[in-house]
Amino acid sequence: MILEAVFLDRDGVLNPHIPGDYLYSADKLVVLPGVAHAVRRLNEAALPVIVISNQQGVGKGLMTMDDLLAIERRMGEALAHEANAHLDRCYYSTELARHNSPRRKPGPGMLLEAAQDFGLTLAHTVFAGDAPTDIQAGHAAGVGKTILLLSGGTAAFAQGDFLPAPDLIFPDLPHMVDFLLETRA
Repeated sequence: MILEAVFLDRDGVLNPHIPGDYLYSADKLVVLPGVAHAVRRLNEAALPVIVISNQQGVGKGLMTMDDLLAIERRMGEALAHEANAHLDRCYYSTELARHNSPRRKPGPGMLLEAAQDFGLTLAHTVFAGDAPTDIQAGHAAGVGKTILLLSGGTAAFAQGDFLPAPDLIFPDLPHMVDFLLETRA
């Protein structure tokens, strides 16, 4: 598989998913086990690691943009401290779901924006997330593979659960990275 970049959802992929709630504060951030080393392996393979995340807690007034950026900084510090890893960029949609913004997943807007910013061919990328909206956004943008990770909001998957269905399913980010690096052209 030709691979130019890896797109990742944040909550449920890099840090725990909080059912029905939001990560409001940087001091509450916890990185999921194995994530920092998995990200480092992508960094070492010269693959940009780009976060694509809906964060409507900002739009709801539950947190500020400064809070969101503090969480991003804390994530960067945690990845660097644990494994000398880094994220190349984070894209956020802070709009409310009811506004139907094309940037907000399941829309493809953030993926299209990132592809333009990084000069990527979307067919040579993957997008991994833990929710139907991640898979829908990946398909809408035309990424090469959509990947469901069972480390977050979706703990199990059966055929027919998602429309469209993910192309690949892994228990977590480390298992996905193993596969991508083994099959990369």
